Amino acid sequence: MSATGPDTRPPSTHGDGADMSRLSHFIPFDGLSPSHLAEIRDQVTVQRLPAGRLLFKRGQTPDKAFFLIEGGLDLIDAGYTVRVFAADDDENYLAVDNYPRHTVNAITRGQTVLYSIDRDKLDLLMAWTQAPDLLPDEQSDDHDWMDALLASGLLAQIPPARLHALFVKFQPRPVQLGETVIREGDPGDTFYVIKRGKAMVTRAGPTGSQPLAALTAGRFFGEDALISDQPRNATVTMTSDGELMCLDKADFQTLLQAAVIRRISEDQLDTLVQEGERPLVLLDVRLPMESRHDTIPGARNLPLHELRQQAPRLERAFTYVLCAEGRRSELGAYILSEAGLDALVLDRGDDDDRDTQDQEHAEAAAPR
Repeated sequence: MSATGPDTRPPSTHGDGADMSRLSHFIPFDGLSPSHLAEIRDQVTVQRLPAGRLLFKRGQTPDKAFFLIEGGLDLIDAGYTVRVFAADDDENYLAVDNYPRHTVNAITRGQTVLYSIDRDKLDLLMAWTQAPDLLPDEQSDDHDWMDALLASGLLAQIPPARLHALFVKFQPRPVQLGETVIREGDPGDTFYVIKRGKAMVTRAGPTGSQPLAALTAGRFFGEDALISDQPRNATVTMTSDGELMCLDKADFQTLLQAAVIRRISEDQLDTLVQEGERPLVLLDVRLPMESRHDTIPGARNLPLHELRQQAPRLERAFTYVLCAEGRRSELGAYILSEAGLDALVLDRGDDDDRDTQDQEHAEAAAPR
């Protein structure tokens, strides 16, 4: 392929995947715990490229960070000066051309191996490793549940300085095999993270209790009822002894929900449409009948239960604007943020009837 544009073909990923011990030589991975390195291994793509492949162009806003593992690159600046950059270069300890906009063109010199990772994920890791003093004073093995929560993408919108304030509010709760943690139909007052143990999620059906999901250490649940002010939509029962980390409703809303759910006015939306660099998608998370009755121009109807199922497959290059009234848009934005997507809630100026909700939350597929 000629070096006339970035290669959009899938990279070759033959082999056993990323060698995390090799990646740990780069900043910020050198500061990560083994458990956190294991958590992000599946986020790293191994790219094996032939000579003459254009990796990225000068002026682009990158969505991936590239780490040079083997081989070399020609880095060509605005004056067409070429710098040879090899894997064994003393300066090869950061992502290649690690700037908000690329300052050079990068072209492979020969057979080259790079590891790539989403820059949003990398930014979160950098904040994590550069602020160890903001974490609670815990033993290292206690950080696993925090690592899992951070790796979920849910906390990407929270400033690093607030992580300490969030984590210290969690309270431990020992649990036993067979214990019911939350019960379908009860009011919600707590957000949970499983520190140790396993749990089963069930929901009442016409033929009895129906299993929905199995949860293990690092998984969290309970947020839907807190955001929507609706009863619990599933039952969670421990299937082993263990320990939960619990955050009460007030702290959840102040420290987590308020940071994750970002709002935008109609004027700001107009500005984003005209000047924003990312494409926008309007989402209406109401039921189809509601959407047909009160159509929002230009919005795609994706009810909450479908949104949760489709979130992992939605395009990450887009910004999603939740444009229906009420708490369902907030819950939709939370679901998308949990999946690592950029989501905003549109304030339409007539959102007084926030407490009038239907029972759609009970149809959401994931346990909360």
